[in-house]
Amino acid sequence: MGKELLEWFGYSEKTVSVSAFVQQRNKIKPETLKHIFQTMVSQCDKHTLYNGYQLLAIDGSDLRLPSDKRESFSYIQNDETTKGYNLLHLDALYDVLQHVYVDASIQSKIGMNEHKALVSMIDDSAISDKVILIADRGYESFNNIAHCQEKNWNYIIRSKESYGIKFEAPPNATFDIDHLITLTRRQTKQTKILINKDPNRYRWIQPHTKFDYIKPKEDKLYDIPIRIVRFEIADSVYETLYTNLSREDFPVDILKELYQLRWGIETAFRELKYNVGLASIHSKKTAFVFQEIYAKLIMYNFSALIAYSQDVPTGKRINFAKSMHVCYQFFKEKLSDIVLAKMLSKYLSLIRPGRSFERNKINKNAVSFTYRIS
Repeated sequence: MGKELLEWFGYSEKTVSVSAFVQQRNKIKPETLKHIFQTMVSQCDKHTLYNGYQLLAIDGSDLRLPSDKRESFSYIQNDETTKGYNLLHLDALYDVLQHVYVDASIQSKIGMNEHKALVSMIDDSAISDKVILIADRGYESFNNIAHCQEKNWNYIIRSKESYGIKFEAPPNATFDIDHLITLTRRQTKQTKILINKDPNRYRWIQPHTKFDYIKPKEDKLYDIPIRIVRFEIADSVYETLYTNLSREDFPVDILKELYQLRWGIETAFRELKYNVGLASIHSKKTAFVFQEIYAKLIMYNFSALIAYSQDVPTGKRINFAKSMHVCYQFFKEKLSDIVLAKMLSKYLSLIRPGRSFERNKINKNAVSFTYRIS
């Protein structure tokens, strides 16, 4: 922290001490940075749209923090014989065409619920454009789909192959079908007749299952019209998508292309963590951690709005990892806008379509304060 303060103040003799900086920082509420982030997002009104739709991807990522058992919100200890650790979970909505985060939800890893985070972001959203929400396996649920439906959002959600929303599939390997699912919480004589007669349509929701549009014991039916698309992605390897987009405007090939754009949020999380520095949180105190998360999201959006506004030759793309560092220097007023534009034009990469890599998950420890980046 001391080194970063020296760099920020240009190694001036008037550089504040770490203690003084922390004391002032302690006066800032976490909601302040969240408000700045939300205000910044609300001012991004010139959206890049796909045929009039704003494309939003949803995903989540764990944030490993410096170990401190005093921070009960994030501290986890499986049993008395193992060493504890601190972990938060960040869920975010990301505009895959404009390359900015539009909302975020921070939860303790203990009791973390990605469905709850998604629902809160959908319900709180003030987006006025038509929306297509793109979600991977794990976000598939009747409640999530119903919240999209009530918000008049369109969605593309990948289905889990082994479990999830069950339906009677056609005999052929690939298909594109319309299906109506009707939900109920009651087990009356009438609903039992309906379920036994057509179990593919009528579904009973168990009391412990979260569904916000039918109250417990409420005698109500709730319809979810859904389009189910299954296609081959490799030899004998298939993928199933749930959507409410029309077949006429969004044939299978278009759905496949749109779902592949979801990969943009995977890349954005990697850039947020390792280029912007979210993996190198400087704090142990939960309130300070929240400050830093929103500060990193603000800096990511600041850099992305500048970098992706540049004219890029056909066949090339912005190298955001490098461009971000230049934008950061511009933010610190160490570069003029003219120099910034010239430097960004140098940081381009070739587009190599069709590449795919096996994704290996690696458990990572928190980065020590000694080796953190600003």
